Parts: sequence; structure tokens; C-alpha cells
Amino acid sequence: MKKLFLILLSGTLIFMSCKKDETIPVLGYDGENDNAPTLPIGTFDAGVRFPKNILDNHIGRTLEEVEFYIQDQPSDVEILIYGEGSATEPGSTILYSQNVNSSVSANSWITHTLTSPIIIADEDIWVVVRLVHDSEMRSIGCDVGPARTNGDWMLGEGQSEWRTYRDISNGVVSVNWNIRAYMSEE
Repeated sequence: MKKLFLILLSGTLIFMSCKKDETIPVLGYDGENDNAPTLPIGTFDAGVRFPKNILDNHIGRTLEEVEFYIQDQPSDVEILIYGEGSATEPGSTILYSQNVNSSVSANSWITHTLTSPIIIADEDIWVVVRLVHDSEMRSIGCDVGPARTNGDWMLGEGQSEWRTYRDISNGVVSVNWNIRAYMSEE
């Protein structure tokens, strides 16, 4: 009886190990969440840019989910996805916008399924989390760094230009925002 059980177990394991790995393609620059920078009262857009050369192999797929980490819960949170602009700012076309405040909680990963998935085209995409602070707090999560190109864009209260968080911190802080985008499988 033991031999029969072992034969069946071995066969099952071999069958399962031959199954195709079905992972969902993810876009992101970050590692595991480590912390969040202290930001003052105001509205802040934390974003990541995915240039078209990164998206080339994904044209025709759909962007279906956005995931981000929140440490302290801001008074309001919105997801914005912009089309192509320049290397230093998103385009004026908003491909998707959704207030997600009701589904946000502190110290957690937030996954939002887009109500209207976006077809990946031959253009840049900017994925942005807009945060509104009523007090000084640490809202948007980040990894330990070092910062990667396009992983730490920010437009802060009173700023007229997008800048990397490295530039904003005068090179003291080198991190990537915990913002990820998930696409459909092939």
C-alpha cells in the first residue's frame, strides 16, 4: 500500500512540475517595501515611467492592475495613468483615472483592478499615485534603492515640473516607488 501511495505521489509531482509556469507580466522598478519618505501637507503625485522600449514586447496586451504600497493613510488617493509625454513628464492625455481612497488602508499593498483595461501601444506609459496629505506623513512606500531610471518621479505641491525624488532630496535619498503595473498574459 505504501509503494502504491509513493508511486501515485511521484507521478503527481512529475505532472505538476511539467505544467507551464503561468506568471502575470509585471512592470515595476522597485524591490520589497522598506519605508516611505516624510512628505508635508499638500498634494503629491508619485509616478513611474515605462518608456516604449520597455513596452515593445508587450504591445497588444492590456494593462489590468496597479499595485502600490501605502504606509500612512493619506486623506485621498487616486490612480492616474498617462500616455506618452517626454522623458521628464507625462503626456497631457489621461488614459485612466480612478479615486481608490475607499480601498486604501495603512501599512499595506493596495491592488486596484482597472475598470477599463488599457491596451499597450507603441508609446510611453506613466503610472501615478496621487496622494493628498492633511498633515505631514509617510504615505507612498519605497524600496531601499538605489533609484533606477524612471522609478522615482514626483510632482509635489507648488512644483511646476516633474523631478526625480533623488533631485528633490539633493541626492540624499535614492529609492524607487512601490508602484507596479500588471498586464494580461499572452
